[in-house]
Amino acid sequence: MTKAEPDARPAESILVVDDDPRSRKLLVGYLRAEGYRVEEAENGETALASAGALPPDLVLLDVMMPGMTGYEVCKRLKEAPATRLCQVMLVTALDGSPDRVEGLDTGADDFVSKPVRREEFLAKVRALLRVRRLLVELQDARESLAARNEELQLKKTLAQSLVHDLKNPLSAILGNLDLLEIRAGDDLRYLVDRSRQGARRMLKMILNLLDVEGMEEGKLTPTAVRVDAADLARATVAECIPACEQKRVRLDLDAPDEVWLEADPVLLRRVMDNLISNAIAHSPGDGMVLVTARIREEGAEISVADEGPGIPDDQREQIFEKYAQLAPKRAGVSSNRGLGLTFCRLAVEAHGGTIWVEDAPNGGAVFRTLLPASAEAVAPEGATAELLR
Repeated sequence: MTKAEPDARPAESILVVDDDPRSRKLLVGYLRAEGYRVEEAENGETALASAGALPPDLVLLDVMMPGMTGYEVCKRLKEAPATRLCQVMLVTALDGSPDRVEGLDTGADDFVSKPVRREEFLAKVRALLRVRRLLVELQDARESLAARNEELQLKKTLAQSLVHDLKNPLSAILGNLDLLEIRAGDDLRYLVDRSRQGARRMLKMILNLLDVEGMEEGKLTPTAVRVDAADLARATVAECIPACEQKRVRLDLDAPDEVWLEADPVLLRRVMDNLISNAIAHSPGDGMVLVTARIREEGAEISVADEGPGIPDDQREQIFEKYAQLAPKRAGVSSNRGLGLTFCRLAVEAHGGTIWVEDAPNGGAVFRTLLPASAEAVAPEGATAELLR
């Protein structure tokens, strides 16, 4: 006598549904001899009530029953959330293709023909119970993943809230440092300035984190207006001068009087600020950072070149990924790129532009940004400055 597979669990339950007591007795005898827990039902209504109260792993359904047919019982079992994962085998004397098609259409998982041949029948039972176990494991995995995703989303929301709330105290610190600089003597102004630069770097990291998350979720879109990139570049370069002085890096700007393009001035200035700050951070002492803005045939180009270690060819796409860690070409230069370049890529692409990195002419790296230029050459005087107030 062939027993059920060694891995078959004693708790696996089978519901046998047949209006013929002799047919039920035959199937129940086969199954109980294999160690399965078996319940019986003589019609469709009783079967649905039994399955709804305690869903079985497998249901054996006679097709031709008075009242509710096996097809209808199968359909209702597959539609009910509590029993939809139950495996259903139709036991039928009908052997025509249309009957099998109708059974499959109602959700049946397999057939066995009457008179039932014991070995074939038990092999099909074992196969369907294996499928049932896999479905239960898959369902458990999905529920566990859903719970984990909900937990991660909660942590992400909490982190974003905390990061967002950090902006206010940092803004207050910056404001107080500005006041302190006015009242401080020459011996303290240096320390005040360094504190202000540190606070600004923290604020920049907070804004990058918030905006990267917002852009990835499609919640942050640029408001494009006509803006002078040369004017923005001059303002950004002036703000970065103290950081250059601390590191003894020279910062130069090569830009004509006007470079008009269609962009969000706040986002574009932050792109420039991130690129310049990145160049300063990865420049050696006494190095130079060159910022260029000009109109080309393809559009408005803004580039920032440094004399740092450069970016290896095989890492020039990775550099724009979140928290990219790159091996520098020479020692003594940090390879941590954080979120600044990720923000730049998302912001530039949101404007319909492109950003890439290549070797600088004098060594180091040059980040180039190409954005759509404005169709008009002239804008009202002071327009860009007014937008940034």
